[in-house]
Formats: sequence, structure tokens, C-alpha cells
Amino acid sequence: LFEMQGDVFRLRATFVEGLQYMELIPKEKQPVTGTEGAYYRRRQLMHQLPIYDQDPSRCRGLLENELKLMEEFVKQYKSEALGVGEVALPGQGGLPKEEGKQQEKPDGAEPTAPTTNGSIGDPAKEYVCELCKEVAPADSPVVYSDRAGYDKQWHPACFVCFKCSEPLVDLIYFWKDGAPWCGRHYCESVRPRCSGCDEIIFSEDYQRVEDLAWHRKHFVCEGCEQLLSGRAYIVTKGQLLCPTCSKSKRS
Repeated sequence: LFEMQGDVFRLRATFVEGLQYMELIPKEKQPVTGTEGAYYRRRQLMHQLPIYDQDPSRCRGLLENELKLMEEFVKQYKSEALGVGEVALPGQGGLPKEEGKQQEKPDGAEPTAPTTNGSIGDPAKEYVCELCKEVAPADSPVVYSDRAGYDKQWHPACFVCFKCSEPLVDLIYFWKDGAPWCGRHYCESVRPRCSGCDEIIFSEDYQRVEDLAWHRKHFVCEGCEQLLSGRAYIVTKGQLLCPTCSKSKRS
């Protein structure tokens, strides 16, 4: 899911830090094979990162102009928002693990500014979680986001979507308004999502009712499937119904 460019998929944690990180996640959400946590991860992958939010070929019936809009949409969020959290000890975000030293640069390469948020193992510095504002223990892994900058860190259980507060599956996030979002809520904060097919809408001709949206062709009664454009309809708890089906449902 979500093909990444270059070295975006990074895990800066050592084996021990990785084990510590897992222990800091609620047990029912730890993705251990054969457990409820593994099934939870699979469900969250499908929910937070719908394949049709990234691959136009998995969408149904995109017109040529809509296809171009979607391709540009995906290109833009990969460039400006998409990232993967990095697991490291406090103060070590952005640093390579090899012997705690910066990786060697090719001859003639320009020096780069340090990307850590403090001296490694600096006992005088406190590292505060961005979400809960509690101090992270110096020997306990935290999560970093390169788009946020390495002066910010989160407890593993606090690296959640700004909108739905669910843990970000596989640490995949979309950066917006100073916070990490899951893919689903980021995408639908930029463009409307169809309540009928669940795909992002790239047409300017669509139906909106309150905070819900539909492709015109999907604005149908969920009971009898008749098209409701220009007809009476009732929306109850997100369910779109014609008056007849709504009455039958109540009786």
C-alpha cells in the first residue's frame, strides 16, 4: 500500500528498541501474527489507506478529466504530505543507527545541518510528547515525523490520526495543519468522498447533503436503489432513503 519514493520507509530502531516500541502499544493492537492485533492491523490498513485513494485503476468509471485530476491529487499528497513515522530513542530522531554516527557523504557533498532534536543521551533535556504533553523517558522509544521536524516526538500510543484518534497503521501518516492524519481523513479533508462508493469525488457535479456527498450516479435509495436526484429523500444516520423505504424501515 502507498508506494513510496526513495527511502521514506525507514525504521531507525534497533532490535531492542523495536521490541520496546511494540510493548508500548496496547496489547490488543499489537500486530502479532494470529492475534486480534494482526486482524486489527489488516482492517486498519483497508480503512485508513483505501487502495482507491491512491490507484486510479482501482476506481470505478473515472472520466478522462477525473483521471488526470486524481493523478495530480496523488502526486501532490506524496510530495507534500505522505510520510512514515520513525522509531528512535528520544533525541535520536533523524540519525543513522550505525555506531551513532552520521553516514559518510560522497566527496564534495555539501554538509547538512543536524536533524536531531538534541544531543544523544542528553540527560538534561526533556522530550515531551506532542499529543499528551507528558515527558518521554530517555530509555523509551518514541515516534518521529520528518515532516514535523525532529524537535517533535510522540509516545507510540499517541501517534494517532488528528481526525479519528486511531493509531496510524504501520506509522503511515499524512501531515496537515501541524498534525498527522490517516490517509482516509486526509484525502477527504481535501476533496469530498462519495457516501455511496466510498471513493474520492473528482467531478464538480456531485450531490451534497449537509456534510455528506455522493457522485450523481450513486445518489440512490439504499433500500430500493432508485435514483433520487430531483426526488424526495431522507437521510438518517448517514443512510439515504426514499420516503417509502424510510417509512418501511420505521414500521
